[in-house]
Amino acid sequence: MTYTILSKYRSELMGGAMLWVMLFHAADLDMGLQVLELFRAAGFGGVDIFILLSAMGLSMSLSKKEQDYAAFMARRAGRLLPAYYAVMLPYTLFLILAQDAPWSALIWNSSLLYYWVRSAGGFNWYVAGAMTFYAVTPLCLRALRSSTHRATLAAAGIGASLLACQLLVQEGYWYVTDFFYRVPVFFLGLLMGLYAGEQRQLGRADVRVWAASLGLGAIYLIIHFTENTPILFPLCHLFLFTTVPLCLLACLCFEWLPLGWLQRFLRLVGKHSLEIYLLNVSVFSQTELLRRVVCFGPSNRIYFLLLFAVNITLGVGLHWAIARLRRNKQPEIII
Repeated sequence: MTYTILSKYRSELMGGAMLWVMLFHAADLDMGLQVLELFRAAGFGGVDIFILLSAMGLSMSLSKKEQDYAAFMARRAGRLLPAYYAVMLPYTLFLILAQDAPWSALIWNSSLLYYWVRSAGGFNWYVAGAMTFYAVTPLCLRALRSSTHRATLAAAGIGASLLACQLLVQEGYWYVTDFFYRVPVFFLGLLMGLYAGEQRQLGRADVRVWAASLGLGAIYLIIHFTENTPILFPLCHLFLFTTVPLCLLACLCFEWLPLGWLQRFLRLVGKHSLEIYLLNVSVFSQTELLRRVVCFGPSNRIYFLLLFAVNITLGVGLHWAIARLRRNKQPEIII
């Protein structure tokens, strides 16, 4: 078995990550059991899976073929921005008209600078963060590929980003941590992409490394809940230790277990995860407004089940509509 298994089941992993994020955003969903409540509360780790798999895919693509930087960024923008603008523009207008956000929000959101300048009426951070990751990927990957000690260099990048997170938090720059907390997993994704591109085997040494990583994650979790530690141990860094091994374990389940319909459903969600995510953090974040229309009494499980189903359906529809517009705009080739 090789690291390509992460690429083989990429859509399924993205689908699971998307559902996890949706659970996290459903902050007042009654899960019934404490262990399920903890699982829901940790759902921001789904974004780490997004970043890991995205960086891995970019690494594999750039390793196969050298690409002009402008063309590379244009292709990334062409995949991300149509769905973003299709959701962001009407949602920002809604915020302006209904919630007194300033008209300047349209400018900041359209320029993708909203996250970095903390503008009022700013959209969710992910698109601005993803485009930033795309912008630095070719440079970071070139350094890794040219190094004879790639794992060491990736570890150095991870260490530097952890120090940067400590500095930003200590200085009160909490608003940029959504991005910087994911930089360590981004470096892991680049490394996994190189391993997958080289068909590197998942040998016993690799298994020991990832098992040890899970153990370090458990230790980190204990430290996180320890009071009066001199250094901040944010929960988000837990996924530096757990994301890769958990993704590998999930891939083994997809490979060996007869999951059938579940795997097909996760693949469907994963292939449309961008559009589902954008709708989830905008339209479906207006919980108070939506509950004026849909209410199921004291138990909100049916309410969220319905909203999740509608969210996924609209996300699939948006993906289909944008894909169709792309096909219609392609020029005809006359021979």
